[in-house]
Amino acid sequence: MSQPPLATLRDPGVPARAGYTRVSAQALAGTARAVAAEIFGVSPSLVRAFLRDDAGYLALFIQLPVPLADADGMARGTVLERVCVKRAGIGEQFTALTGSLVSRVDVRVTGIIDAAAEVRG
Repeated sequence: MSQPPLATLRDPGVPARAGYTRVSAQALAGTARAVAAEIFGVSPSLVRAFLRDDAGYLALFIQLPVPLADADGMARGTVLERVCVKRAGIGEQFTALTGSLVSRVDVRVTGIIDAAAEVRG
């Protein structure tokens, strides 16, 4: 059974409305900040996110401190190794949430924090 086109599903008594939806750069940057904070396990207030147009794609620039250890208290690999692994997740989750295609994600580590102390305090 095939479904009718979406245009025929609207109420014929209501005129079609033209328009567009625009998402501000500030909203996209806030989304990137929240995604990075969640992936790295830090407070969003510690994360800075910047966006740049990259030939129709978005380039994300993230600055944040990274926890000394993961959420389970274990430090797996060097800081550089952990950041490289998590960097890909930022782009994937950002694209899944916003629909914007990401060309690159650059992460600048601004410090090392003790995530366990942040949760306690």
